[in-house]
Amino acid sequence: MQMQSYRKTAFICLLLSSAIIAYAQDKGKALLKSLVENPGDDTAQIAVLVKKSMEVQSFNPDSALIYAEQALTIARNTKHKAGEANSLNRLGVVLWKNGKYDRALKFLLSALKIREESNDRPGELACLNNIGIIYSDQNDNTKALYYHFKAKAIAESLHNKKFLSIVLSNIGNCYIKLNKVNLALGYEMRAYELQQSIGAPEMLPNTLSILGDINYKMKHQALALDYYRLSIVYANKNNDQSSLADTYNSIAVLYKNINKIDSSVYYAKNALEAAKKAKYPIAIYSASNLLTQIYQQSNEHLELLYLKTAMAAKDSMFNVEKVKQIQTLSFNEAARQQEIAEEKKREADERLVDLQLIGIAIFIPFFFLILLVLSKGRTHRKVIEYMGILSLLLVFEFITLFIHPFVQRISNHLPILELFILVILASILAPLHHRLGGWMRKKLVHIEVPHKPSAAENKPVDTKAGSDLKK
Repeated sequence: MQMQSYRKTAFICLLLSSAIIAYAQDKGKALLKSLVENPGDDTAQIAVLVKKSMEVQSFNPDSALIYAEQALTIARNTKHKAGEANSLNRLGVVLWKNGKYDRALKFLLSALKIREESNDRPGELACLNNIGIIYSDQNDNTKALYYHFKAKAIAESLHNKKFLSIVLSNIGNCYIKLNKVNLALGYEMRAYELQQSIGAPEMLPNTLSILGDINYKMKHQALALDYYRLSIVYANKNNDQSSLADTYNSIAVLYKNINKIDSSVYYAKNALEAAKKAKYPIAIYSASNLLTQIYQQSNEHLELLYLKTAMAAKDSMFNVEKVKQIQTLSFNEAARQQEIAEEKKREADERLVDLQLIGIAIFIPFFFLILLVLSKGRTHRKVIEYMGILSLLLVFEFITLFIHPFVQRISNHLPILELFILVILASILAPLHHRLGGWMRKKLVHIEVPHKPSAAENKPVDTKAGSDLKK
């Protein structure tokens, strides 16, 4: 049942990618018209190729990959960043569906970087959700939830119920794998209610199937089967082979566990057939692995046949080299996200410093104005004198504070050079401070600055010579 739940989000990723691309490209129809009217329009060509890739994904994944690669080639040749991000995201989804998790993650992380640089919030939502699904399939559900909750925050900020319902369903699926059934039920029911309210039947097969898994874990077998059967109805209407494979696998596991082997074999074979049509490796592995277990005691030939199928599917998804590649990509992405977080913190700190400097710059003239008003009244002379000194200190210390970062930049943080520059500045500012202090005492406190007598004025008078003249 644990392996069964790993691939419940197949259809969700496809839907989200489709919705995001449609959003970014004016919902597809306008772009198709643009391509007909202007066949040389690279933007329209990229959009049409991406749209074609999505349309054939469920029944012809090879063609889906070709269309996505063509779109990426055009986008890179024309330096069309938005088109490149859309194409990379599409390639990531196609490769993920085919079990090429290492390559899928590489393309999706590249798309996410472009989305972040261009502040494309809907595009970020698509990438974050898809990356979360890949980690969930790798059974790293803690990391998957990290990306899904980031996607959830964006979906809520955009007030987009459709995207939000998709992400909520994926969160519920992660919690099932972590055996947090009550949390899983809460998120999945919210997703189901949103999809019902907005009228999105194309999303229901996956959500209903996950609700079936939740109720099965809660030992509500009859209710679980009701959800599974309803999921099959919607999946058949949409010709969604991936969702059919997932649901058939879940039913097969349920019947095996209650010892209804014939029913389990029937649904497991249906799951294998649907998974092969969709070229869906993880569903192929789950179905063939279950059939291997069933035939282990009764039919050696069939046991070996299905075992080979299961091992081939597993090796295509989880061989050692691919796991290492995913680990490397995860490490590099974690480092990149850490750099982004540190850069945001630096920017926030710089904004705080700038705001404080602006506040001080506004306060100083206001303080001078208060001082001027008080000097015209009956405020005590000592108070005015003290406030005058304080205001000058504020001005000159603010100048020092303001220019200090520039001094550090010029000196390249060399202490000797920095000290030399500061001494030069002090030699300029100190005399200016002294003169302004004298001026303020004279104008505001009305104290005359004592006159320093000259050398001639200090010369003593010869009183004796004067007395001789009188004689």
